[in-house]
Amino acid sequence: MRNIFIVFLFLVSSPSFADAYEDDLRTLLELTGVKNNYAGLNNVILNQMQAGFFQAADQNIDSTSMSEEQRLQVGEMLKTRFSEMAKNYQNFVAENMPYIQVEKEIYIPLYKETYSHDEIKELLKFYSSPTGKKTIEFSRKISEQAARKSAEKYDAMIAEYVKSQIDENISLVKKEVKEKGIE
Repeated sequence: MRNIFIVFLFLVSSPSFADAYEDDLRTLLELTGVKNNYAGLNNVILNQMQAGFFQAADQNIDSTSMSEEQRLQVGEMLKTRFSEMAKNYQNFVAENMPYIQVEKEIYIPLYKETYSHDEIKELLKFYSSPTGKKTIEFSRKISEQAARKSAEKYDAMIAEYVKSQIDENISLVKKEVKEKGIE
């Protein structure tokens, strides 16, 4: 009888253990900035959309025969359209993949695969400590600083390489076009 009572207590309290585990995971995700990173990722996507949109506009809207006034009007139209696109994207994300859903379906299972509840508790203690808070802040800064310093050091070299590859490959295509008499 005593064993049945112990099993019963364990079964009744199991959901609360799971809830505590997930609550601790949510606290860790908040503490370490995962939620902010998710928002930042969506901003990166918006920036890519913007670049693609205006590049497509340049390729598809011939402004060579337009007056300066007309070009300005088209520019305003494009800004308005992109603004609508951005708002629609944000609504799309909010409806189809809000953070709380992504947290539940993606982040929490990934953390559970990697960390036990006791390890999450240890991480919470660490990240709540002065050294842990410093680590979180450093992690945020180091990514930004490394990206900036990498750009300073390598952007020119990468741009030169990419330009040489483009030139070389365009030249090869031109040569092949000429050889095949496609001109």
